[in-house]
Amino acid sequence: ITDFQEKGKDMKKRLFQYAVIVHTYEEGTNSGGNFKNYKDSQMVVEPTNILAKDEKEVVFKVTRLIPAEHASDPDNVEILVRNF
Repeated sequence: ITDFQEKGKDMKKRLFQYAVIVHTYEEGTNSGGNFKNYKDSQMVVEPTNILAKDEKEVVFKVTRLIPAEHASDPDNVEILVRNF
């Protein structure tokens, strides 16, 4: 067992908070070609507390909570995570 594996084994969970925001854009064309203009943002998952070992674990769990209608366009989905 390496030192890294040993440390990860005893790593305690910490408190994180997350929220998910979806940004919407209007598409259009002009003489320069196609473009996207920012339209609005909507919170699809309210700020929620979670216990996890690290931020990666939080993001992994949260991606499953994103509603299907927004998951089809992941470039417009923003997952915000902060730790305490």
